[in-house]
Amino acid sequence: MIRLGALPLLLFLVQRFRRSSVDLLRGLSDEDLYRRFAEGEEEAFEVLLQRHGDQVHGYLFRYFGDRELAADLSQEVFLRVVASAREFRGESSFRTFLFRIVRNLCIDHVRSRAARPPVDSLDRATGEDPEGPSMGDRVAGPGPDPSAGTFSGELQAALEAALAQLSPGLREVFLMRAVEGLRFPEIAAILGVNENTVRGQMHTAVTRLRRQMGAFDGEPEEGKESGGSP
Repeated sequence: MIRLGALPLLLFLVQRFRRSSVDLLRGLSDEDLYRRFAEGEEEAFEVLLQRHGDQVHGYLFRYFGDRELAADLSQEVFLRVVASAREFRGESSFRTFLFRIVRNLCIDHVRSRAARPPVDSLDRATGEDPEGPSMGDRVAGPGPDPSAGTFSGELQAALEAALAQLSPGLREVFLMRAVEGLRFPEIAAILGVNENTVRGQMHTAVTRLRRQMGAFDGEPEEGKESGGSP
């Protein structure tokens, strides 16, 4: 029989053991962690969430320009990761598997709101209030205090406004490559297309962004096109 006075010590030992277990898991690959989670080791999922949670949320925020929506969809992504654990066969990296789920969820959400009237201008209010925030306001990402008026904050807002004008296909390629750092073969596997197609889409995305961003500093940049690094 355990005496009540011993419970705090037991709880401390359990928590310490759990922290030690998580620390050991941090040395494993994503793929090994996901397999362990599928076998019932819940701490493995905690490590995966720590590794990829912010990345997924950041991608969804930049894709949709809506912080609350990104938070909701991030939860849905990892619910799908949990539900799909036993389906993972290791035929691709966990990151490829994860972003395939992210992309499918983006497609599902875009289709679900397809009946809504499109926002045809970054200056048009997105709510019922005609004086409310515009799409341009909503896609402006986190940055320094707006009152500081820093160049970096203005540039970030301009870039994200330009991203909002890309087609969904070009936007996802650009975000995966330039922001999330995925390699072209990984992106091709996620999208189910060949690598040359991805490289072409990246080139187009960069060209269009540069053209739109030319207005930011007053210098057109059509002549500075790039296909991205390999």
